[in-house]
Amino acid sequence: MAIVFKFVLFIVWTILCNSYYIVSYSKKDQYDAKQLTDGRTQSILNTKTGGRSQSNGQDNNEKSPKNIFDKNSFSKCIDYQLTVNCANLQLEQINSSWFPKSTEVIFLNDNIISQLLNSTFKHLIHLIHLDISNNKISQIELHAFEGLISLKYLSLCDNEISFDTVVVDIFKPLTNLETLNLIQKPGTQKYDVPASMLQSMTQLRNLSIGTVKYTLYFEPEFRNLTNLEVLEITGSAQNITSTSFENVKGLKELIFRDMNFINSMDDKAFVHLNQLTSLKMTFVVISLQKVLPLLRPFKGRNMSEIYFKGVTTTIRMPNPMVDGFLTKKDFKYLTEICLSSFSIIKCDIFYITTDAFINRTTMNRCLRHVEVSENPLIGSPFALLPLGLIENLATIFVGNALRVCQLFPPFPRFTFSEHLSTDHLSTYDEKASEPDTTFTKSNDRIQQTQADMSKSFYMFNHTFYIHLPKDLQSWKLQRLIPHYILDNDVIFRGADNLQYVDITDSGFNTFIGHLQGLPSVKTLIMSGNNVSLLAEYFFDQLFALESLSLSDCQLNGDFFAIKSDRVFENTTKLKELDLSSNSLNSLSDKTFFRNPELKYLGLSDNQFKEIPFNLKFTPNLTLLDLSQNIITTLTMETTTAVDLLNSRNGGLEFMLNGNILSCSCHDLPFLQWLNSTLVSLDNNRNYTCMNKDGERTNTLTFSDLESLWRQCWGEFFFYIAIITLCLYVIGVVLIFLMLKNKNFLVSYFLQIFGNFKLHTRSDYKTDVYIGYSDEDYRFPCIELREHIERNLKLSTFIIDRDLLAFLDKASGIVNAINSCWRILLVCSKRFLKDEDWSMFTMRSAMYAQSPANPARIVIMVHTSCVSLLPTELLSVVSDENILVVSEWKINYILSEKLRTRLMA
Repeated sequence: MAIVFKFVLFIVWTILCNSYYIVSYSKKDQYDAKQLTDGRTQSILNTKTGGRSQSNGQDNNEKSPKNIFDKNSFSKCIDYQLTVNCANLQLEQINSSWFPKSTEVIFLNDNIISQLLNSTFKHLIHLIHLDISNNKISQIELHAFEGLISLKYLSLCDNEISFDTVVVDIFKPLTNLETLNLIQKPGTQKYDVPASMLQSMTQLRNLSIGTVKYTLYFEPEFRNLTNLEVLEITGSAQNITSTSFENVKGLKELIFRDMNFINSMDDKAFVHLNQLTSLKMTFVVISLQKVLPLLRPFKGRNMSEIYFKGVTTTIRMPNPMVDGFLTKKDFKYLTEICLSSFSIIKCDIFYITTDAFINRTTMNRCLRHVEVSENPLIGSPFALLPLGLIENLATIFVGNALRVCQLFPPFPRFTFSEHLSTDHLSTYDEKASEPDTTFTKSNDRIQQTQADMSKSFYMFNHTFYIHLPKDLQSWKLQRLIPHYILDNDVIFRGADNLQYVDITDSGFNTFIGHLQGLPSVKTLIMSGNNVSLLAEYFFDQLFALESLSLSDCQLNGDFFAIKSDRVFENTTKLKELDLSSNSLNSLSDKTFFRNPELKYLGLSDNQFKEIPFNLKFTPNLTLLDLSQNIITTLTMETTTAVDLLNSRNGGLEFMLNGNILSCSCHDLPFLQWLNSTLVSLDNNRNYTCMNKDGERTNTLTFSDLESLWRQCWGEFFFYIAIITLCLYVIGVVLIFLMLKNKNFLVSYFLQIFGNFKLHTRSDYKTDVYIGYSDEDYRFPCIELREHIERNLKLSTFIIDRDLLAFLDKASGIVNAINSCWRILLVCSKRFLKDEDWSMFTMRSAMYAQSPANPARIVIMVHTSCVSLLPTELLSVVSDENILVVSEWKINYILSEKLRTRLMA
């Protein structure tokens, strides 16, 4: 035993001594971690240093990383091609012996270093990049940076430095520094960085700094920083005046980040920034309506970018009538800047008037990229359509705006089709605009805009024509259009250069028209739309299409089982296709026969029992995702085809995770293939499977197939025991079914032997009572209710809609339940755990159950909440009336179950 113990100890020690720590890179790191590991670090360093090559006798051909282990500090760094990586090692102090003299890049980020000592980096005269971010540094000695004459990048951000205790000359040796980040951890900075501490760094180009003064002001010493071009500001400053930037006039890029205490910004705050080309504000607590007028000094100037993200009055819900209402007046300076790119993201914009972008003369000439996204628009998105008229636009992303089930009366939301009439547009503007003379004066221009839009978006002979800018390459309309039926032909004009179209999670449905005029589109993302009605010819004119995403589109399984080959027949250049999350169970025989260039195919989260197409049609396939399906095994013919494809393409990624495979005696060839194939399988080749006894296990358990063979030979001797067990199980099931369905049995015998009559639907005032949690109202109140009323033609009772005003809630629930033929309980987690009214509803439903209507209660419960169902509720509801769903969405299977349970 002692020998075995020593041997095991030796192996463990060997592994520990030869393994590498996983290197974690700082979020501020300007280098790509993957490139560091694959031998391309030098090309990145050359870019950072302006082409400076390795020197001082360093071997340029060295490929393998070298560990540096110091027994005194118990640290382990990786030395690789002039880069020493000590990140995320829980280091408490720095040892200068870790760094060879020729080192050019050092990562010390994400440790627990508390101080920087004198002469730590004195010998590193070639060091260019030093990252000591995200530590606990609070003390820096006077000569801590001595010797760093070549340093160009220094990050001290996310530390705990108190600058009133740091010597003013601390950065004096850094004569060539170009980038400096001094932003400290939130709440730790008590004093501003003294301007005299920075004035010696005349080569500084990029500065990130925090400020805690009430009034933001850069002192006269900043005039010495003649090369300063990029300034990033954060902190708790509250007042920005007209003199705040008078000493940094040479800025080309100004960034405000995470400033939550701003009370005021002077309208002349940017008047001194004559060379500014880029303005970025991210998560600044101030109204966007107050920021837009500050752009006046930039009027008529050429700028590359104006970027607003999270610029809002409060982190809570703002007042849409005050803070989120934008008009032409707010955009009057922005539209007169020759701007290449502008973004308004997550700024709590609720309403934009249709005249906001009337003045497009300058924008037509200059604007190339625009993004207006993640703003909870409760008005019509039609106001944003003029952005599509900008002549030289290359990319546009206008989306992520819809707020389902949340309508505000002052700002009615209209469907997209309602706005195709210019008469309606004029009426809508009169209601949305403020009642002053501004609207009257600009009425002619509004009419001109309407005329322009009527030429760009119009219907003629049941064909919808859309004119786009000739240079447009990328067009994203995610979650913007509430509802639009594509049952007419759609023809695009001027879209010859459009390559990327994204309409994810919008309200488009009924794709039965012809789609024309998109000869260059390579990527089309339609995920999240209702594509249950799809014409087989819909994609015929997309000859250049390379990537198509139809994930979670409610695709019709029967249609694809017959017509999937025709749907993709003309997309011969298709390389990527995503059909995941559609509950498909089969594809037609010749699917992908005309798609030989297909490389990626996503079929996850469907109901396929096997690979649903012939692999010989996809000779270039390199990734096949069949995870989360119902595959149990693959035949030898299929595994042979997969291996052949892998050898032909030099590699194939095959994903099977989430399938419940079979690992019984009949599946031995398949299990052997899993262990021996050269195909790249996911989840380390370990999948959940059911063995011959019906038990859940994993495939790695059967890596020793000989033992399984022995088990299979003895299977015959267990037949009698299995038969006995089956009879026992059948008896238990019968008893269980009798107990679970006692109400049905009692009703049946009462009807036969007694004068007893079962109730029918006509005996009740209302068909279905829908019980739900007040917090989870969206699915039951909208999608479920509409399906029952529209498709099943049943009347419903919803407490929030139908409760009479003179009744209290308890009486209303009891009366409604007693008057309904079926009681449908939507059992979300909140319904089962958090709400008292939910428990009252459940108990009232149970008391309403009777032999006269034994199937009265129907339960719809999420898979994650089945275990939360009360036992007393389960005792009165049969298993057939418990509908378990994996997501709150109406699909074909759930629809048929509802039809059966609610109408029987």
